[in-house]
Amino acid sequence: MPPPTNAEQGFALPLALTTSLLLLLSSLSLQTLALHGLQRGRHHWQIASRSDAIHSAVMKFAQRSRAEQACLLAWPSDHWSQLDDCRGADPQQLLSGEVDGQRWTLKDWQPTGTNGQLVLSSPDFGEATVLLKVSPGGAWLGGQG
Repeated sequence: MPPPTNAEQGFALPLALTTSLLLLLSSLSLQTLALHGLQRGRHHWQIASRSDAIHSAVMKFAQRSRAEQACLLAWPSDHWSQLDDCRGADPQQLLSGEVDGQRWTLKDWQPTGTNGQLVLSSPDFGEATVLLKVSPGGAWLGGQG
């Protein structure tokens, strides 16, 4: 057999390198897509978790706003400590709380007729503003009652 010519020599190494490079790029692309999907899933979970924490804190506030505390809801929260009209009401019941180990604090309450704007803050969910319905019996989320 005659020795290979210059044109036939050395085509295996470049072909192997090119194939390896294509496989490497393909696997990196797949890995990037998988990581992106994981981040998207984690982001959706964080949003749902934050929303759940806010909802739990609002429900706890609404629960505590029943009975004697319902009287306080007619006035802004910065007036609660000076009120004499709400006998038996304890503003401290509405100023802070804890649900499932997550602490929340009332930043502001502003009544507007049959509604009230509630602003809560927490290290777990930051600050949240929620519109509540108000009646003589207390506060509740709009779709409930």
